[in-house]
Amino acid sequence: MRTYITILWAVFFTGISFFGGCAKPRGELFVPLKEPLVWPEAPDTPRIKYVGFISTELDLKKEVSWSQGFGELFFGKGKLGVLICPYGVTFQEDRLYVADVGTGSVHIFDFATRNYKQFAAAGGTEHLLMPVGLAVVDNRIYVVDSVLHKVCVFDKEGKYILSFGQNVLNRPSGIAYSKQQRKWYVADTWSHLIRIFDSNGEPVESIGSRGYDTGKFNFPTQLWVDEKDQLYVSDTLNYRVQIFSSNGTFIRSFGQQGDRPGYFAHPTGAAVDMRGNSYITDRQFENIQIFDPNSQILMALGGEGSGYGQFWLPAGIYIDEKNRIYVADSFNKRVQIFDLLEEKSNENSSK
Repeated sequence: MRTYITILWAVFFTGISFFGGCAKPRGELFVPLKEPLVWPEAPDTPRIKYVGFISTELDLKKEVSWSQGFGELFFGKGKLGVLICPYGVTFQEDRLYVADVGTGSVHIFDFATRNYKQFAAAGGTEHLLMPVGLAVVDNRIYVVDSVLHKVCVFDKEGKYILSFGQNVLNRPSGIAYSKQQRKWYVADTWSHLIRIFDSNGEPVESIGSRGYDTGKFNFPTQLWVDEKDQLYVSDTLNYRVQIFSSNGTFIRSFGQQGDRPGYFAHPTGAAVDMRGNSYITDRQFENIQIFDPNSQILMALGGEGSGYGQFWLPAGIYIDEKNRIYVADSFNKRVQIFDLLEEKSNENSSK
């Protein structure tokens, strides 16, 4: 027995010595489908293409060194990073950030290095409980926790720095930042208004109150600030999206309750691409409706299901500077990714 153990350890250390620098590649991050999945379908010109999804850290397909693989064989793997109920999502500098209400944490998937990290500690003995919204600005991660009633701020590696809003926020959800105005917008869902904070996290003013008229809200959820510094508010139980100028003046709204194209049942996530088209996730329709810069319906993406390009309670949505679209597909426990293929024409179509 002693001889066997001695030989085993000799093999182990010899392997580390000679092969420790070698790595086994796990392949391309997103392998194209044999038959591309696009919207709308032929014979119409495709506008959006399915890219892939992220569900666990294994989806990063990180290269594994010989020594690491040998260690996992004998000592087991560490705890696997898995999305349970992703809600908020953003993407910055090759990193996908996901606020997960199922794990009470934030996941970081680094597409460049293929590294993964998860964090939840929010200072002292406190931990995130229900992170629902997040944004990344100037190498800081801003996480809205609806149960902690505040915005927690972390460095780019997930180390807690500070928090703000705990004295005024009731049940916050979405968050967006105006670079031009240097101020934060936070949707205070149960207070039916949008709180505004300066760049230091001090409350300065608010927009709206509960109601059904323009400029008022009924459970607002997710937010977006576009290239024109306009604020988009997913006014969920008013079944519409409202748009405001940088000084808080109401501009227009679109959508109403119903089951026709351009109508909503439970609008949640909101995002705008570089061409001014807006994308609204609907948790009851299980899809994303896309509107032109004049808020006219263009097309819908998705439907109920667990297949590629299908959704089960989609929530947050983010569009990066390259017009790549990231959608938190909550109950399918994944983030789905799509590419905008070309500039849309101003067709009044609901393809």
